[in-house]
Amino acid sequence: MPDITLRLGREILVLDGAMGTMLQRHGLPEGQSLVQLNVTAPELVEEVHRLYTLAGADCATTNTFGGTRLKLDAYGLGDQVADLNRAAVRIARASGAKHVLGEIGPSGHVLEPLGSAAFDELFDAFAEQAAALASEHPDAIQIATMTDIAEARCAVLAARSVTDLPVFVTCTFGLSGRTDLSGTDPEAAAVILEAAGASAVGLNCGLGPEQMLPLVEKMARATSLPIIVRPNAGLPKLVDGRTVFPGTALEMGEYAARFVEAGATLIGSCCGSTPEFTGSIADFVAGREPAGRVAPPAGVAVAGPRGVVRIGSGNPLVRVGERINPTGKKRLAESLRAGTLDVVREYAIEQADAGADLLDVNVGAAGVDQASVLPKAVLALAGLVDLPLVLDTTDPSALEAALKVYPGRALVNSASGEEASLAAVLPLVKRYGAAVVALALDDAGIPHAADARVEVVRRIREAAHEAGLADDDLVADTLVLAAATEDAGASTTLDAIRAVSRELGLATLAGVSNVSHGLPGRPALNAAFLALAAEAGLSAAIVNPSERAELDAATTAAAADVLLGRDVRAERWIALQASVPETAAVAVEESLTTAERLALAVERGDADSAPGLVDELVGAGQEPGSVIADVLTPAIQRLGDAYGRGDVFLPQLIAAAEAMKAAVTRAKSHLPEGAATYEGRVVFGTVKGDIHSIGKDICVSMLESQGFLVDDLGVDVPAERFAGAAEGADAVCLSALMTTTLRNMEAAVAAVRDGAGVPVLVGGAVVTRDFAESLGAGYSEDAPGCVTAVRDAVLRHKGSNA
Repeated sequence: MPDITLRLGREILVLDGAMGTMLQRHGLPEGQSLVQLNVTAPELVEEVHRLYTLAGADCATTNTFGGTRLKLDAYGLGDQVADLNRAAVRIARASGAKHVLGEIGPSGHVLEPLGSAAFDELFDAFAEQAAALASEHPDAIQIATMTDIAEARCAVLAARSVTDLPVFVTCTFGLSGRTDLSGTDPEAAAVILEAAGASAVGLNCGLGPEQMLPLVEKMARATSLPIIVRPNAGLPKLVDGRTVFPGTALEMGEYAARFVEAGATLIGSCCGSTPEFTGSIADFVAGREPAGRVAPPAGVAVAGPRGVVRIGSGNPLVRVGERINPTGKKRLAESLRAGTLDVVREYAIEQADAGADLLDVNVGAAGVDQASVLPKAVLALAGLVDLPLVLDTTDPSALEAALKVYPGRALVNSASGEEASLAAVLPLVKRYGAAVVALALDDAGIPHAADARVEVVRRIREAAHEAGLADDDLVADTLVLAAATEDAGASTTLDAIRAVSRELGLATLAGVSNVSHGLPGRPALNAAFLALAAEAGLSAAIVNPSERAELDAATTAAAADVLLGRDVRAERWIALQASVPETAAVAVEESLTTAERLALAVERGDADSAPGLVDELVGAGQEPGSVIADVLTPAIQRLGDAYGRGDVFLPQLIAAAEAMKAAVTRAKSHLPEGAATYEGRVVFGTVKGDIHSIGKDICVSMLESQGFLVDDLGVDVPAERFAGAAEGADAVCLSALMTTTLRNMEAAVAAVRDGAGVPVLVGGAVVTRDFAESLGAGYSEDAPGCVTAVRDAVLRHKGSNA
């Protein structure tokens, strides 16, 4: 068989299509794991592979989508991970396919900060499955259908830890052009996953070929890796309780040719497709050569889960917010020692609003366990702001803990020329797919001369190359010394910036405020130095973006970027102007009322501060019920409205729900015993045959945050259990993610109606409003809408029983 690595990006490879729906045609027993068929009915699985291979597929994808221990445990098969996955590779190989892709699907659990799953738990599960697949020598590992970039990244890192096989990874995007859970766009997904070690990246499921085409184009522009595309057979419709995919094989083939033109080289299909679709794809791409692709934008790419920033190589000056650093900030240091992140969140929002591009995060205060606090801060900020993070620590254990969990590509600050630093930091940067600051000092200290600092950077660069890093992973900091103690300190730094930029071609970074240490008029000095450094070629500046003088200097540099053509279409300039408030309109946190601070805490997802602010309001005389109705509820509703407009994403919404829940619980604790009430009692569960809980869990959290008492029945819930739990409830909510369980949803709705007769609402990825109406049930397409729909249904139900 040909080596797939020799074909990647050089030929068009046809991938197979849907496995699950093909197997379901055999009328399999309800509740059976499809992965189990690899040992109980291998002939059925091999038949599907053979049909796709005969139709023209170059690659057979193993029947292991639900093959992690976490998924198999739900069927009592957790001890058969190795046997089931190994059998799947052998079956796929026996089909005669040229290449076999060992598939890994989502775990069914949600990583922090969106959920409660720990990184190590999912990492171990993915590594176990990848090792089992790799032991049978497939051509590549295929990670698929990821809606959370944190989980996709975790799976890539896990696979890389146990095998040298190529690792392909595809994410699932919604109609918004972003992944549903993490709100990640194709560019950010490509940057993060390439840095983590993916060999090819792409998109699958969720959308039809028409909707997927522009996303393929965006992803192809963001990376030089081979691009994978596997659309569904159109956008699904529900007809008589059955999911119907309206797309045709001819349409899929026509779009396959367009995918090639857009830059894709691995093309297949997903839900609703059959071997006929594969044959059409093969026909339309036959004889085609891969399209020429434009190189991705230059510069050091760093990314948060919802945005990419590129440093150097002619990109606009990047502003790194410096305020999340406890040095000289007593309030921040005290909050970190107390184990709270309220000030961290406050500073993050302020700097983002003031126009920062990245946020430096340093929690190194006396009495603070950095290895514990830094990853918590990173997770909190990843769910709060869209800006990529700079991890600023000299503690290797803290650095690794933070790098593990950060759902993006961080910039590490820093690795110096000291042997201990190089040995500790560079392997972590490589392992977790980060970029790193090369700090121009070594075991002899900080060189006084510019050329000596450049030489230190050169040695760090060589060490980084030996560790497997490239120039696009490096940003050089030639160090800014205080002008009060070093007469020529500023000019030496400027000379070093010029030399590193011109001689080494590296991006550069400077901590601007260091120059004014010990002198009066610091903002003016900082601004003057920043202007000089930008002229010298500085790529990124660590600044306080809220300082007016520094902001003016950064604005001047940004204006120069527009005029010199570095800011294409003036996009960064426009965004900067939108983020710069008028001086008179700048909101000073200390001037806000307690009620405004509480509302802000909810919107920021600050569960640490919210209860204490509730106490302050109640202590000042406001009734607990009024706190909930007049302060908390409007705050969460504003955020829900922003989510509906696309201004915020699910991570911010989930964090706000947790803060809201903490605040409501505290407000109710101030009521007399027995006086606390609930908006209503709601029964919630995922229907029989479906073990997916993500959407349900998010809705439950939102409902609880707004005062509902929720009886969470879990997953795989039979109709009779819904009916029993409905007694005394005010509403029942049913969730489904699998098309094969819609009949069970219909049965559960009928059982509740025949029994308790309470309002029933349905939702989930495969449920549509038309289907809900056909059942006579309420419907919501997202979590904020779920709260509104449940509230309306409960009010109607209580009114009818009054």
